[in-house]
Amino acid sequence: MSAPARERHSARLVTLSFVLHEGDVLLLRHRESSDRFAGRWNGVGGHVEPGEDIRDAALRELREETGLTPGDLRLRGVVHESGLLGRAHVLFVFVGHARERALRGREGLLLRWQPLAGIAELPLVPDVAPLLERALAEGDPFFAVERFDGGDRATHFEIRGGARADA
Repeated sequence: MSAPARERHSARLVTLSFVLHEGDVLLLRHRESSDRFAGRWNGVGGHVEPGEDIRDAALRELREETGLTPGDLRLRGVVHESGLLGRAHVLFVFVGHARERALRGREGLLLRWQPLAGIAELPLVPDVAPLLERALAEGDPFFAVERFDGGDRATHFEIRGGARADA
């Protein structure tokens, strides 16, 4: 029996932002107790609230989690995720620049300015490096699909469209 149409066609809207400052990118570490990507580094993001503009949601999450409000935040890609913790998500990937490095984030969050050239040194959420590479490339926004095993392990990841950083 197939899933009801309402459930089959629903997805949570989420944002992921990469904020840059003088060759560094701001990353957030998931807690070890997190239900997804425990102990791994990611960009900053969260859920879009009902009736909220997608870009406004990304800005709100950045303010809440870091205290930063990049004025140049722009959409660089869209990822359709399926099976992450048994749910579907549409992830909107943004890039912006911070005017300052001072962080005023929520207590208990671990944030780090990491040199772009050294992000591979950290235990990253597996799609962070390719998403960041494409998000920083010039050209049209990219589109991607990612499938998970019902938990937080990706079983398929494919970026389509948009410019490549090495093009």
